[in-house]
Amino acid sequence: MFKFGLRPHKKVEELAKLLPLNGKVLDLGCGVGGNSIFLTEKGFNVTCIDTDKEVIDAIKKNYPKVNAINKNILEFKFLENEYDLILALNVLSFFDAENAELIIRNIAKSLKENGLAYLQVFSTSEPNKKFKHLFTEEELKQAFLENKILELEELIIKDNHPPQGEHEHGIIRVLIRK
Repeated sequence: MFKFGLRPHKKVEELAKLLPLNGKVLDLGCGVGGNSIFLTEKGFNVTCIDTDKEVIDAIKKNYPKVNAINKNILEFKFLENEYDLILALNVLSFFDAENAELIIRNIAKSLKENGLAYLQVFSTSEPNKKFKHLFTEEELKQAFLENKILELEELIIKDNHPPQGEHEHGIIRVLIRK
């Protein structure tokens, strides 16, 4: 099986510069942990969650400073005002609309004042309709009404990985501040 997230997302590298020293980060659906490992090495206190036990075990073994948790996001206890940054990259579309909305509410609740959340979701322009939920910009605007949307963009990106090879994805990226 192809494992996602070997390198940190370019935007995560930028966001790291905006976080307080020793800031707390939550990485939802972390894959092999590229973002979590990068942020931990930069001195942040990182918790990452994924349902893939194999990747979580590897993160725990090779990067013991990362608090790696093998759990479904729906089972994670989101604490109020806990995190300076929450990442949810290409994970929310694997949940149905109701559960994706619940997770988004939990993300907003768990951000500290002035905390950031960065989400990348598959949009309704996604050619591969196998995902449980495809998002619209309007839906994300509504979900984060009580927060400041700093960036919101919808685009088609080119991707190349096994088993599909070259293909495209319709995505929406949103950065919010509490």
